[in-house]
Amino acid sequence: MQNRPTPISADLTRLLGRHAATYATNYPPVDNSDHGPMAYLAMHGLGIGIDRIREFAETYQQRLVRFPPPHETVSAENWHTHAGRRASYAGVLAYFSGEIERNGWRTTVSNHLPRLISGWVKDAFHPLIRLGYGIEFAVPTEIAAGLAYFTIVGDDPALLDMARRAKPIDAAAYLGAARDLRDSRFARGPFNDRYRRILQSVAPRPAARDDVLRAVSRSCLDAFDATHDFFALHLVTSSHAYRVCRPFAEAALGTAIVDDLYSIGIAAAYLAIGAPAFEHVEREPAPLPLAALAHATDEHDLKLAYSCRAQRLAYDDIAYEAVAARYLVPRLSAVS
Repeated sequence: MQNRPTPISADLTRLLGRHAATYATNYPPVDNSDHGPMAYLAMHGLGIGIDRIREFAETYQQRLVRFPPPHETVSAENWHTHAGRRASYAGVLAYFSGEIERNGWRTTVSNHLPRLISGWVKDAFHPLIRLGYGIEFAVPTEIAAGLAYFTIVGDDPALLDMARRAKPIDAAAYLGAARDLRDSRFARGPFNDRYRRILQSVAPRPAARDDVLRAVSRSCLDAFDATHDFFALHLVTSSHAYRVCRPFAEAALGTAIVDDLYSIGIAAAYLAIGAPAFEHVEREPAPLPLAALAHATDEHDLKLAYSCRAQRLAYDDIAYEAVAARYLVPRLSAVS
């Protein structure tokens, strides 16, 4: 079963275009990521009208900062030299906008994402999530912003090299093995170092490749269901985004590599939240609280609701919406 989002309106297209052309990817005081466009698209995907989306945007944008104009020209020959350079955002955004105008967004993503996807965990998955929403709803300005954000946080050539040398991984067992390391040295140190250590130290098990996304994504859902941890919520929303983005890197890198990058990144993120125990629990069907979501003010609630709806449709698994409802109903009732 596939999710086919309703095409966005001209009004929402303009709102997204203005946002992408105005606001930086991060804002103070603690370098938060801009979730605005993803929230607007999540609201649209949940059936919330443009008037409410505009109202949400007007409030949300008050916390954001504008990015300065580009200080240098970025081209096809030098775009990747800007990887990891946050000051290059405006120039890189202009480059990707031009590439999409000339070649179309599908070709542009396919040509560039394979060079970037190894850094998919950086900035707590937010470059990936922004790109995923842009692709999900086919919004060129958001796809350009997502690719630019991906570029300025940087790729991870060392991780990609390790994934190329990895044996086939049983993804669900891999996550369980990571849990066994929660009290070891693997739970400490810089985040990017952790997932390199995991790849080197956790013994992979042979597995069928076609189950990787389904198995790991459901484990992310179960971990969130058991903890309602804020970072575990990002495991769920990033698993949705990775599923959407994956085909555009798969052709160039191969299924095995992109699946290993996914499993390794999720395992490291799981360690980063302390590798809490969880079980595979079947939930009774429960609808998303759509009426309450129409008045939600927290961008994470909106993104979780939409991602769980999208994953339910993609995997034909009612647990996604049931878990989201179990989390959201009391939260939204408390603020209504």
